Amino acid sequence: MFGYVKPVKSELKLRELNEFKAFYCGVCTSLQRARYLAKFFLSYDSIFFALLLTSLKGRTLSYRKRFCEIGFRKVAYFESDDISLAATNFILLLKYKLLDDVKDERNFVRLVLLSILKNFVGENPHLEEQLIGLLAELGILERYQVPSIDQPASIFGEIVAIFFHNLEDISPEQKVVLVNLAKHVGRWIYVLDAFDDLEKDAQKRNYNPFLLQFKYDESTDIRQFIDNIRPQVREYLFKILDDVILAYNLLELKTYKGILDNIVYLGLFEETERILNGKKTCRKA
Repeated sequence: MFGYVKPVKSELKLRELNEFKAFYCGVCTSLQRARYLAKFFLSYDSIFFALLLTSLKGRTLSYRKRFCEIGFRKVAYFESDDISLAATNFILLLKYKLLDDVKDERNFVRLVLLSILKNFVGENPHLEEQLIGLLAELGILERYQVPSIDQPASIFGEIVAIFFHNLEDISPEQKVVLVNLAKHVGRWIYVLDAFDDLEKDAQKRNYNPFLLQFKYDESTDIRQFIDNIRPQVREYLFKILDDVILAYNLLELKTYKGILDNIVYLGLFEETERILNGKKTCRKA
């Protein structure tokens, strides 16, 4: 899974860094209870939305401790309904992302995990129906090789947003803002991921709207192609980030705001530049 929505850790206060890690370990703990192997695919994106829900409801969480089998040490983590919801939604999205991945390439690890997750059902069957419908729309764009980043990015934004339509304990006004924020963040994730995968998709001849939109020719060196389109992609990504910030600034955040500000004002921009410049980093907390 993607993992682009994350803070600049060096700019967090020590307390904020510990809180962020506790959210990460909290979602991981929830995944362990639901589907153990899903925790190995955990990304930062679900942590961001757990933070958002907690902050909007004004909740301050207390640390719990457990032994982590992966790190072989005790870890501090947070536990709440919002963290559990973030974990459940992550599993649903992971399940259908795996279906798409397995269709493109017969990866044994993904096949095994998919066999474990295939019977997982979230608490809201209607939400899963919407998710299947939107992913089918993405599949149609891929099948017909649509040469535009706008359409698939917008659909992926809708996919991210469906998890926030039926939230409780949030005012209708703030829910509208949160849904719009989720749409813009989803668009940004899709576009950034498409650029990140350009070289791989060109080699494997996978669908990538950038290859079609900018008329990639297989006789052209893919790295030269990436260099040529980078300025236009950068401009496109930063326009989306403008929309992200406009929506984010309308949220009435009550707790953990320092972490969220770091992610939105610093982390998204740093991650954008990292991917645009072809740098790879570890995505774990």
